[in-house]
Amino acid sequence: MREDRSETQPRPVSVETGIIPGLKSSVIYHSGKTTILCVAKMEEGTPRWRTGPAGWATAEYQMAPYSVSPRMDRQSSTPDGRSLEIRRLISRAIRGGLDLGLMPGYSIKVDCEVLHADGGTRTASINAATIAIGLLIEDQLSRGILATDPRRDQVLAISAGIVDGKVLVDLEYSEDSQADVDMNLVGTRSGDVIEIAGGCEGLAIPMESMQKVLEAAQEGLQALGEQLSPHLFSLTK
Repeated sequence: MREDRSETQPRPVSVETGIIPGLKSSVIYHSGKTTILCVAKMEEGTPRWRTGPAGWATAEYQMAPYSVSPRMDRQSSTPDGRSLEIRRLISRAIRGGLDLGLMPGYSIKVDCEVLHADGGTRTASINAATIAIGLLIEDQLSRGILATDPRRDQVLAISAGIVDGKVLVDLEYSEDSQADVDMNLVGTRSGDVIEIAGGCEGLAIPMESMQKVLEAAQEGLQALGEQLSPHLFSLTK
């Protein structure tokens, strides 16, 4: 039983920006005890396999050795299957919030490093990336590097699941490790969905139960957006 928040309430979040000298788009994102360092940068050029003038956006993700207990070995230059899956998830999420056609010839690259892990590292990384990209684009617009704001919406992510028969939102590690159902929802503050990923850890469940998890995640996403509102760009388009 949770003592510090309700079953469908997201963890408290806090954000520190500009924490690396010379990098306005550097962010420390705290979600409960989970802490992410995220930096977004823009570079000239796009991947060679890309055709057409549109830009690109991609992300990297790794966990610091000290982010978990016991300490893990530092990841090699070749990511393991889990890290690669999460990189792809974050990359799809950030591209879902951008009009790549409005940043021709440029690529946004986001680095997410988990400094402390207590569940929800992939969703926290997406939220940190949204903030870091917002800071980056504001800087690029002010310097005249970008002519038009490519941001289409505020992209956020949250987890939800079923633990001991109860629907919970924004699972901590102790909850996630016992979940019968675990889901990650990536969507926008305007209500659109970018990605739903998850499933059962054991026996199958009725569709009605899965729908309840999704509905709780949608509500949690909106509540999280309210918490993060001071750090998100204004929807003026």
